[in-house]
Amino acid sequence: MSQVFDERVDSIIDNLRSSHGFSYREIFKLLEPKPDSLMVPISIFQDRRLGLLESLVVHLKEKEGLKFAEIAKLLNRDHRTIWTTHAKARKKLG
Repeated sequence: MSQVFDERVDSIIDNLRSSHGFSYREIFKLLEPKPDSLMVPISIFQDRRLGLLESLVVHLKEKEGLKFAEIAKLLNRDHRTIWTTHAKARKKLG
């Protein structure tokens, strides 16, 4: 990881501790993955051709193998919106 990233993380942790009264233990507990949660790598957002939703939908559909209805439920969106987002993203990607 880069020094800039480390400094940003330290700044966020300091802010949580000083402004919100969180202990280190509470902060790290918040960062623990939940058993029923879906982890998405931040690297999926690197492709500048796609918007955030498009990147997320493409990842969930193509890498995680989720159905459009499942993605819609996860993201609290209409399944037609998810289908359209995926179709537009695939068109951008060629």
